[in-house]
Amino acid sequence: MHKAGRSRYGVAAAYWQFAREFLRHPRQIGAVCPSSPVLARRIASLVPPGRGLVLELGPGGGAVTAALLRHGIAAKDLVLLERSDALVRQLARRFPGVRLIHGDAARLASYDVLRSRHVRAVVSSLPLRSLPAPQVRAILDQISAIAGPDTVFIQFSYALHASYLGMARGFEREFSHLVWRNLPPARVESFRYCMQAAAA
Repeated sequence: MHKAGRSRYGVAAAYWQFAREFLRHPRQIGAVCPSSPVLARRIASLVPPGRGLVLELGPGGGAVTAALLRHGIAAKDLVLLERSDALVRQLARRFPGVRLIHGDAARLASYDVLRSRHVRAVVSSLPLRSLPAPQVRAILDQISAIAGPDTVFIQFSYALHASYLGMARGFEREFSHLVWRNLPPARVESFRYCMQAAAA
């Protein structure tokens, strides 16, 4: 089991770095606080077992990353994609065995690692509801572009009554759940890629 990211120092450093990035880029970060352990565990529990990569978009300070590793995702199968320079440096220190892409979620299909192996799950903490609509469309189209049979897309948001249903082409919703023990409460949804739905 991967032990990186468990020290109190590492968690505290990640929290403060996350807070600094929120103050610099509030729209890109989308949350004042990192995901709670309860929310992070719920997200991680939705990743299916099996072979293939698990791609985490917008890992921030690494709360969900740590939960994914504790859930049993092998470090060699986990890929983090983060846009912030400062958070990339923080993540590299906290999770040295995990593959890290300093890049843009709107360009997923351009990264070799995501083209060379099946993507089992895409775990997104991106604030899709606060980003410009063209950027959101580009990100969702890229998620569809790297998906294969039974790829699972997991997304959470703070819009308690809204849904991401129909936003990512080819995906059908499997699960929707409210996590009240988070600040603020969050809705977690998971979708599965279906070839028939993609062709429709």
